[in-house]
Amino acid sequence: MAAASIARASSIVLLLTLLLAGAARGKTVKRDVKALNEIKSSLGWRVVYSWVGDDPCGHGDLPPWSGVTCSQQGDYRVVTELEVYAVSIVGPFPTAVTNLLDLKRLDLHNNKLTGPIPPQIGRLKHLRILNLRWNKLQDVLPPEIGELKKTDTLVLELQ
Repeated sequence: MAAASIARASSIVLLLTLLLAGAARGKTVKRDVKALNEIKSSLGWRVVYSWVGDDPCGHGDLPPWSGVTCSQQGDYRVVTELEVYAVSIVGPFPTAVTNLLDLKRLDLHNNKLTGPIPPQIGRLKHLRILNLRWNKLQDVLPPEIGELKKTDTLVLELQ
């Protein structure tokens, strides 16, 4: 009887340890959560319907948001890819994207984005791929785009 109680207690301790470790490991950096929730609130229903919950990297039973890829960095998750294309996003380039500082891929092609590419784009120091073609963005590139030293694929079609 004592052995069974000890085994049961050990199982409970192990389960709680795994749950707590998973919860700590699973938290998404607040900066990324805030940025993507800002973007979510400004997008049309075609994207938002699949963006369920508050955490873009997923939490508990909720999967990551469609088009969002996250990676583990230490105890936290960060957004490393945002691919939201061909869903008729209308309006100015979502400046909140430039707060996703660990972004390696940004693909917003084939939408209806207008206006300038914001100078804050230069903040995305890890960006390797930037695809903004088939939008209606202004034909002037901000000088800060030159700060994207790691970018090896740049696809633009400006008007």
